[in-house]
Amino acid sequence: MPASWKYFAFRTLNMVVVLVIVVLILSASYSTLAERELETTARSQAQNDLEAAEGVDNPTEFLERRTEHYRRRYNLHIPRWQRIFYSAWDVLTLDFGTSQEITYGGSSYVIDIIMGYLPNTILLFTTAAFIYTAMGIAVGLKAAQVAGSKLDKFLSLFGITASSLPMWWVGMLAILIFVYTLGWFPRPEPRFPRIENLGLLGYIREILYKMALPLITIIFVLFGGRAWVTRNLVTGILQDDYIMAARAKGIPERKVIYGHTLKTAAPPVITSAILALLMSMGGAMISEIVFQWPGMGYLLRRAIFWQTDVPVILGISFIMSFLFIFGYYLADLIYGFLDPRVEVGSQGASR
Repeated sequence: MPASWKYFAFRTLNMVVVLVIVVLILSASYSTLAERELETTARSQAQNDLEAAEGVDNPTEFLERRTEHYRRRYNLHIPRWQRIFYSAWDVLTLDFGTSQEITYGGSSYVIDIIMGYLPNTILLFTTAAFIYTAMGIAVGLKAAQVAGSKLDKFLSLFGITASSLPMWWVGMLAILIFVYTLGWFPRPEPRFPRIENLGLLGYIREILYKMALPLITIIFVLFGGRAWVTRNLVTGILQDDYIMAARAKGIPERKVIYGHTLKTAAPPVITSAILALLMSMGGAMISEIVFQWPGMGYLLRRAIFWQTDVPVILGISFIMSFLFIFGYYLADLIYGFLDPRVEVGSQGASR
């Protein structure tokens, strides 16, 4: 088997093993809370059966019998370690159960609820990631070419300062200035316009208008750091002997930068951009709450603070964990296939 396929197989196996371990930890972590919720549900349903029944001679015995019936339905009669493994299997097969309070499109199934909110999160973060990554690479390359210039100094200062600011705080400041003071953007609310009322073009325009302020906030916080990392990577590569030799041969500077330097810098630049996006998702999900953007962060807050909806919390935790693990897996694959020095030995993958 070629080394590249060995590397792919090894990293895929790693991802699967890590995902299973994470799911087991999540299931164990939520086991006690889920057990309480199910016990409450079982007693409540038994009480409903008692109220609906007629001519019950012994209500206490009837209530105990119905409670035990529902406890068995929810597997509360088996040992906890077995319930953890059953729960982990359900999570891995995307069977998160049903929500007691939250619905989406008339469905109370957790997977349907999450799939209703997840595209909004992906839309916001993916759009922001493409913009700040492209801007960061372009500005970082330019700053590396003119190292020590005013642009370079400003980029270093801006990158360090902006990256250190909490995204939710910047979001609150942006709302205060651009929504309530200047009135340039609409007030945050967790609802999208209806396409049947606006038509396709009107719907897209309203979505972009609603997305503009959170998008600008994410780009403002993350762009400087991305450009600064790119600048540092490229500056080091520009000092390599083969770059000096290419310039000495009279190769045009544009070809040196985009043909030689950027090609060499591509693996660390791309992987660091993916990892930066993953690391920023925690703060950005909090920003969803600030901007009332109907994504995973907003749904998580609703599940925790409004209803304490364990199936929804567990489902969101799994989806976000999967995105993180898959992001690292993707970054590893990209680095491995772009870097020809990657070798796969009998003990695993090494660079």
